[in-house]
Amino acid sequence: MRVAVPVHNEGLKSFTNAGHAPFFAVFDVSGNGAFRSVKLAELRANPRVNLEAEDGCEHERQPESEPLEECGYESKRDELRSMTSILSDCSDLIAAKVCKNAARAFKEAGINVRVISGLNNARDIVGDFIAQHI
Repeated sequence: MRVAVPVHNEGLKSFTNAGHAPFFAVFDVSGNGAFRSVKLAELRANPRVNLEAEDGCEHERQPESEPLEECGYESKRDELRSMTSILSDCSDLIAAKVCKNAARAFKEAGINVRVISGLNNARDIVGDFIAQHI
């Protein structure tokens, strides 16, 4: 299985808002139990990088009852697809925050979105995810 975590750079410090991260750290997860292996496969540049949006997008606090189209999803569809296409071989994206637009794009691309908070390093985030979900 392959999982992705939004990060700042090769130091693997997580970037809070997945949709605007500079990079995604892609990890290969294989094996089971004591034989489980987690290896960093590569960093992939996000075509939607926006360092100023690390703490959230302008539409993030919108009430859940409002349709996603009100967030401008349709106008951003192509750029969102350019982001999800670079992760097409990943089964899961693990992040602290994912706005409605990015969450919808990941879902449409068949990538499960997992929200984990409290960890700052991509390796720790993947380890916690595996311990809880696999």
